[in-house]
Amino acid sequence: MLSRFRWPVRLVLFTLAVIPMVSCERVPLLAPSGSTLTLTSPTTALPVNGTTRIGVQVIEPSGTPPHSGTHITFTTTLGTIRPAEAETDATGQAVVQFDAGSASGTATISALSGGASVASTGVLKILVGTAAVGKVVINASPSLVPSLGGSSTITTQVYDVNGNVLAAAPVSFSTTAGVLSSTLAVTDTNGAAQVVLNTSTQAVVTASVGSTAPATPPATGGGGTGGTTPTTPSSTGTASASVTVGVAGAPTLVITAPATAPNAGLPAVFTFAVTAAGTNGSAVRNVTVDWGDGTNQDLGAISGSATVAHTYRSAGTFTISAVVTDSFGNKVPVSTTVLVNPTALTLTITPPATTPSAGLPAVFQIGVGTLPPGDQVRNIHIDWGDQKSQDLGSISATTTVSHVYQTADTYTVTGTLTDTAGNSITNSTTVTVIPVALATINITPTVPTTHSANELVSFQIQISVPTGVTVQSATIDFGDGTTQGLGSVTGSITVQHNYSVPLTGITRNITVTVIDSLNRTTQVQTSINLP
Repeated sequence: MLSRFRWPVRLVLFTLAVIPMVSCERVPLLAPSGSTLTLTSPTTALPVNGTTRIGVQVIEPSGTPPHSGTHITFTTTLGTIRPAEAETDATGQAVVQFDAGSASGTATISALSGGASVASTGVLKILVGTAAVGKVVINASPSLVPSLGGSSTITTQVYDVNGNVLAAAPVSFSTTAGVLSSTLAVTDTNGAAQVVLNTSTQAVVTASVGSTAPATPPATGGGGTGGTTPTTPSSTGTASASVTVGVAGAPTLVITAPATAPNAGLPAVFTFAVTAAGTNGSAVRNVTVDWGDGTNQDLGAISGSATVAHTYRSAGTFTISAVVTDSFGNKVPVSTTVLVNPTALTLTITPPATTPSAGLPAVFQIGVGTLPPGDQVRNIHIDWGDQKSQDLGSISATTTVSHVYQTADTYTVTGTLTDTAGNSITNSTTVTVIPVALATINITPTVPTTHSANELVSFQIQISVPTGVTVQSATIDFGDGTTQGLGSVTGSITVQHNYSVPLTGITRNITVTVIDSLNRTTQVQTSINLP
């Protein structure tokens, strides 16, 4: 009977012995009272959503590390600790990770184990987000905008309290003038944030970085998720910087037209006077001109006064518009008007006072009137109307010009005057050319009254030719087979001829032949016959 109950008894005894052992292992090991807990972190500042290691060192009152596996509980007022509980290693150390989260502020991190905790002076404080800000650097590019308004890029660089760039930090922007593209920007991974200012007046732009702790931070517990006791928010970090964006001074431009109204087709000289700005000025980059007649011109970087010539091809009133641009991008428009008069040219053609004859020079007077100042004749072209023309070149006064018409007729003479500016005027006249009269020849013989075997006869010869015509040669044929050259005689000449036989009852025909300078032949004949 005893053997039948032996195994149940043994089982009960074994169970009673094991249950206390299991219960002892489930109870966590805790640091003894009086132990020291020291927290460490590689950084005291983090951007939002940043992470860092949190280490704890536990030392018992005896100065030695506690038993391996001593349980440590971590708390934070901001962010999350992962894991919220950890166990020490053989050296009494435990390591967890702190996740800053998306809120800015100061994370106060502590740790405890049993009756031991971090001393109030040993809590770990990590500045998160804008709470970690240490310095803001700001600059404007460009620092000067054009006088009519422009844009400047405002760039901030945010650093934490340790001098490292602070990413994901909201930056507030404000300005005393103009308009900002945004009043809030978040720093990038390089700690930089940008906005754009548009202004036409001087402006001071301020960039501010600051943070506020959560309204209800946890008092205890892991990961910042425990605790409901509200606390008053406190400013944990602020920094700001300002930059001044100035307005560039604009240059001035004055356009001065010629004192005397210019003439169409002739160069007109204008003066462009540029004055740099006295304050915040820059060099002139270019002056562009719209002459108002459909032509434009770049004058380049004028400094001081410059004279520029322009030719208007037609008369009228023109508006000259110019824009001076400096290196800052200032564009200053200026305009003026100019009256352009027609260019008056005069050309007269005066035909000969006496009707000219064909083959003889016809003398014309070509007259040029007074030209505008600075102008002169480049050429006068004459079309004589007989398929012949002539260029007279640059004449400046009345000029005598002759032309020979070979055939009698009425001709139209046309002249075209062209000046050095390319202006021209045409005028014409007519001239009637008549045929040229032949030479006039008179022969007066004088026969002796006493007849003999040899008769000496005198001949008075009168030769007349039209004006401009000369005698090339003249000959006389005495009618007895002999002739005599008279040369290029004109006017009156007496010639004697001895006839070797008596003239009684014999008729002699005397012929005078004249060839003039026009190669025309004129003959006149007379006869002598004595009874």
